[in-house]
Amino acid sequence: MFDTGMPLLYWPLMLVAAYLLGSIPFAQVIAKFHGVDLRRVGSGNVGAGNVTTQIGRGWGLLAAALDVGKGFLPVYLARKAGLGLGASGMVGLAAVVGHNWSIFMKGRSGRGLASSAGLMLALSPVLLVWTTAWAVVGWKVGGGVAGFLGWGMLPIVSVALRRPPTLSLFLLLLSAVIIGRRMQGNREDIMDSRAAMRRAVFDTDPGGHELSNPIDDPLTP
Repeated sequence: MFDTGMPLLYWPLMLVAAYLLGSIPFAQVIAKFHGVDLRRVGSGNVGAGNVTTQIGRGWGLLAAALDVGKGFLPVYLARKAGLGLGASGMVGLAAVVGHNWSIFMKGRSGRGLASSAGLMLALSPVLLVWTTAWAVVGWKVGGGVAGFLGWGMLPIVSVALRRPPTLSLFLLLLSAVIIGRRMQGNREDIMDSRAAMRRAVFDTDPGGHELSNPIDDPLTP
């Protein structure tokens, strides 16, 4: 699954570089420029959706574009360097992990949806049709179940479309990271199994409401 097609030394270095790139909290940087700490306002999520809500759509789109780039660029460069699907995907996943658990934010930050979309754009753009379709559904009905189906069933869709087994296995891992991060919630959220499942399936925090912004807050790209 992880045949690199290049000297083994370079692959770990690319993983580290991708993680550090992913860790750059572009949304928080933009928000701080406007005097806002995203962790203390709105959904508390350090992502493009919260930027849109708190600062404006234009700045939110900029944050989303930068987050997409964090997922796209490492995978694109890895593919150009000759890495296989699995190894390239893991480089992109390192960027997503960096976005979700940024070393610069001392823990939890974003949810990785935009970065994951960038990863998919570089790795297998045709599969973005599935997640984008569910993103539209999420925008219309609230995002929760639509996002769960969109990302949770992505490996099955990959198998159905007869994509390489390596890609399908990687997408299973990516989906687990995305949904696992949503189940975790933010720092001040309730942490128990019932709350975690409610976040994963309905994208709703206990006592809260469904997040309907399709850019980064729900489980839609």
